Amino acid sequence: MAILSFWSNSKKETGQTLSIVALATYMSVEHNYKTLVIDATVDDDTIQRCFWNPDANKEIKKALNKGKLDIASGTEGLLSAIASNKTTPEIISNYTKVVFKNRLDILLGLQTRSVSEHEKNLQLYVDLIKAANQYYDLIMIDLSKTLERETTHKILQISDVIMYTMSQNLKQINEYIESKSTIPELLKKNVIPLLASANSYCKYNPKNVASFIKNKELAYIIYNNTFLESASEAKVANFFLNTRINKKVLDRNSQFLESVAYSSRKIMDKFEEIKYGKVLHS
Repeated sequence: MAILSFWSNSKKETGQTLSIVALATYMSVEHNYKTLVIDATVDDDTIQRCFWNPDANKEIKKALNKGKLDIASGTEGLLSAIASNKTTPEIISNYTKVVFKNRLDILLGLQTRSVSEHEKNLQLYVDLIKAANQYYDLIMIDLSKTLERETTHKILQISDVIMYTMSQNLKQINEYIESKSTIPELLKKNVIPLLASANSYCKYNPKNVASFIKNKELAYIIYNNTFLESASEAKVANFFLNTRINKKVLDRNSQFLESVAYSSRKIMDKFEEIKYGKVLHS
């Protein structure tokens, strides 16, 4: 029903992938959304490691397949079905990994490390996303940064909203301002700027950045070491299930969750604007 792409024109680290993980998991726990997260990056297993230990999975697959990995059962298998016109919106869930049943599915990234091979396979993602959009309430896509790849252009073009991620870095903040006025995909789309891994006590804190870029729609996610540890230990799902906002005790976990909740509301409000045709702010 709605497509949200996370992207940045910066080549540097922006905290994009962990922002997707945090927002998708929180929204799946707190709201009745059927969400699909799509990893469209190349050679990056960050999303997978947030929920599962891929090394352990490889050992299990090797044992079951007598040393041969089954590479046709995941994303590659789904793309083969799409290429053969043998897929339906509902069948996509058969190729995903489940975090929360009927709430949060993950479509892991392609296994190839070759950018050219990845780009070739990614050409089918537009059809994949359109089909999935008929089945899921919300699709979140982790896109490769910059516009060097043709597929990035295509996926941004079919997105309802683009979450532009940046860190507390003046160069990245200026890149956002420049990109908003020069890149067609951003000129024509609803854009939510997202300040990731933010430090409230830094000069470039959310309040100051929102003022600097002249955009009150700025979303942000506060840096939190416990969340980062959970992400490295495949325990993100448990973190969000077991951690709640305690307004009486505004500890670091509560501040982090409040920032994630605030940013999730920005996303929901933007989709409500689109759904009911209200005046859009970008």
